[in-house]
Amino acid sequence: SQTLVLFHESARPVTTQRIVIVGAESTGTTTLTSDLCDHFQSRGGDFATTAWVPEYGRDYTIRKLREAQAQRPHATMDDLVWSDDDFVAIAREQNFLEDHAAAVSGRIVLCDTDAFATALWQERYMGRSTPDVWSYAFAEPRALYILTTPDGVDFDADEIRDGESWREWMTNRFREELDQRTTPWVELDGVSRLRRRELAIDAIDRVLAS
Repeated sequence: SQTLVLFHESARPVTTQRIVIVGAESTGTTTLTSDLCDHFQSRGGDFATTAWVPEYGRDYTIRKLREAQAQRPHATMDDLVWSDDDFVAIAREQNFLEDHAAAVSGRIVLCDTDAFATALWQERYMGRSTPDVWSYAFAEPRALYILTTPDGVDFDADEIRDGESWREWMTNRFREELDQRTTPWVELDGVSRLRRRELAIDAIDRVLAS
């Protein structure tokens, strides 16, 4: 198991530190976000009200699929028609949810994806990402990105997931884009859920102490 840790001193401090967990489908972002939320809430004090921002794009996709199935009962993800406006709507609402959570959270807010990830999903579905979507990415400073990789994580198929073959491509795109940013980021495999959690907590504590 290997862990890549890149910290940049130029990362901007914020009052409520925004910790963002990103990754390809079925790489454990939601599980890790939940584990981290439980841990930090249990610390009490400034962490007692630690909030967790859900992935709006998943809810949006499910609703889009249900609307298609209302017209064609056997419709699947392959039948959905995506537009740039879909991704603008997802990015905008993701930011809204994040800002709301940050306003009521304690010292940190944990985000299960963000508008930056939405831009990469737009690239996946549309073949390119657009300035309208990127304008929502990094609207507020991030204290840390945590990238979950598919290593050690079984693919859990459901009705809205693309398929296991896309996980490595998405993971590489996250690496490429994060390498271009000044925000610190860590890459964690999923060989051990407990070890991933411990490494994530350590990375967050290091950011908070810097």
